[in-house]
Formats: sequence, structure tokens, C-alpha cells
Amino acid sequence: MIIQVCENYQPSKEIRNSYLLPTIDLHKLACTLKQWRQNYRTRNALFELSDGQLKDIGLSRVQAHKEARKPFWIT
Repeated sequence: MIIQVCENYQPSKEIRNSYLLPTIDLHKLACTLKQWRQNYRTRNALFELSDGQLKDIGLSRVQAHKEARKPFWIT
């Protein structure tokens, strides 16, 4: 995709004939996916805790359900 800054701009022939691919940081992607998986697992685990276990970690049932209902990609 070529973004034109002004109306008169014409990209060079090399730019028109090349593919502009986004750069992907694979390490950052892997870390993000790992974090999302951890969020998913820990939030699902909150549903399984007893009231006593929730009290031990300082959460009420309402707080645990609120946290557990968050999408995995939200931190």
C-alpha cells in the first residue's frame, strides 16, 4: 500500500512495481501470544476457585467473575 502525501505525488516505477510488506517482529509476536494464552488460562481458573480460595487471594466472587469475563487480549 502506498500512501500519497499530496495530490501531485507519483511514486517511482520501482515503488509501483514492488511489494511493500510490513516488518514483523517474531519475538514480540511470540511474547504477545504467550501472554494471551496465560491470560486465558488464569481467567478461566478464577471461575473454578472456591470462595475460600478467592478470599485467600483478596478477591470477591464478583471481582473474580468481572476479571474472568475480560477477553484474553485485554491486560
